[in-house]
Parts: sequence; C-alpha cells; structure tokens
Amino acid sequence: MPELAEVAYACSLWNRGLSRQIKAVHVSPTSRVFRDEDRKRFSAELAGKTLMKSETHGKQMLFTFSGDYWLGLHLGMTGSLHIKEKSHSPQKHDALLLFQAKQTLVFQDPRQFGRLRMHKGKHPPDWWTEQPVSMLSPKFTIEIVAHALNRHTKRPLKALLLDQRYFPGMGNWMADEVLWRANLHPNCRSAMIGPKEQKKLFSQILFVVHGAMKSVGTKGGDPPKKWLFHQRWKDGGTCPKSGVTLIREEIGGRTSCWSPDLQKLGE
Repeated sequence: MPELAEVAYACSLWNRGLSRQIKAVHVSPTSRVFRDEDRKRFSAELAGKTLMKSETHGKQMLFTFSGDYWLGLHLGMTGSLHIKEKSHSPQKHDALLLFQAKQTLVFQDPRQFGRLRMHKGKHPPDWWTEQPVSMLSPKFTIEIVAHALNRHTKRPLKALLLDQRYFPGMGNWMADEVLWRANLHPNCRSAMIGPKEQKKLFSQILFVVHGAMKSVGTKGGDPPKKWLFHQRWKDGGTCPKSGVTLIREEIGGRTSCWSPDLQKLGE
C-alpha cells in the first residue's frame, strides 16, 4: 500500500489539472471505491467545476473544487492517479475519469480497495479535519510518540508504528527504516522503550518522513541509495551499515526486516 511520500507524489500528478474546468465526468458503474456514496452524484456535481487545490494528509488526499466541493481519495493497495489524453476512453480498472479541455484526470484501482468520498460545504469535511496530527507538522512532537508507547505497552514497536491513529502515513517500509536507524528491534515491546530510546525513535521518525518527502514525495521512485529500503526485500540482502545479512519475519501481521547485529531484542 502506498505510504506518505508515495501518496504525496501520486497526488501531485493531478496538479496539471489545477485551475482547469472539468468538462465531463465518468464513474465506473461497478467499482467498490464508491462504497457508501451515490456514484451518480460525482457525475452530476463535479461536471462544470474547476479543480482548485490538492493536498495530502498521511495516506489520504483531498481535492478542492469550485462551488465548495471536496473530493476525498484513498489509493488503497492498488490505486493510482494518471494524466491521459483528452480522448481517453474508460478502461477496465478506471474508477473515475475527469475530462478537461486538453487532458483527462484518471483514478485507477484494479483491486478496488481504494475509496472516493465527496462533500459539499464552505469548510473541509470532518473526515478530513479530524485526522490525527500529521508527522510533517510542527505539532507532531515527542509527546505523541510517548503517549502511543505508554498506551500500548505490550505491542511490538513495528505494529505500533503502523497504527494510523498516531503515525498517519507510516507504512511497512518506512517503519522498518525508522527502527533500523534507531537500532530498535521491531518485536521490542513498547514498555521496554525508555526516555533515551524515545528521543531516538522520534528523531528517526522525523528523519525518515522528511527524507522520504524530499526524495520519493517530489520525484517519485525510491528513497536514497544508502537506505535500508534497497536491501530489505532482496534474498540475501545485507545491512547497509554493517554488511550483515538481514532477517525477514512476520511481526504484528506484517513482514518485517531488520539487522540482527544492530537491532537486538532486549538490549
């Protein structure tokens, strides 16, 4: 599933459509991304509107349209955004097409785990404004990390970092990257993390999040070459710091990767 920086880059792909009017709309008659929504509303209310703004929060996107319309988008596991030619015709996995004068904004989702939501009002919808503090925000502090650790003392660190209530946008590879840089074992219980380790964990969350945004979030592709990311899924992949063979096992329901010499359980 796309993570914070990948979502930011995907969202930026539609920025070519900013300040341009939506001439026509096509919605898939069968896609589940419209669950709990009236799909006919998308066609009736977005046609003729102008795309004004785009933004992201964690794994969520929000597109602002003229007339006080707001479109929420979650990519899910296989969702993606594209710009196609103006004559683009609906394809099998196209969930939403927004036709403009010179191009078409496309949302595709083969497995249909993504989600589209619409809101009309002078202010952003509650489902956007009531999200947890962004890890990119100055309001994201070490107190948030400490609160999460203290509230879930028996949870493995890897599972805790994936909890979107505290770390919106954190996903599997980013969590592994944070723990590797903090020298913390992914299966270490939160109760074992003292003040010194909390500071280190917080520092590395900021480093990975902002580093990912500067690389993946602006250019797409992968993070810098010396990151764990490039070794974590290789059979026989080695630690970029020590050269020791990495370990991959399931922790908290997700495959995790760590360096056995740097990330020792109980130390």
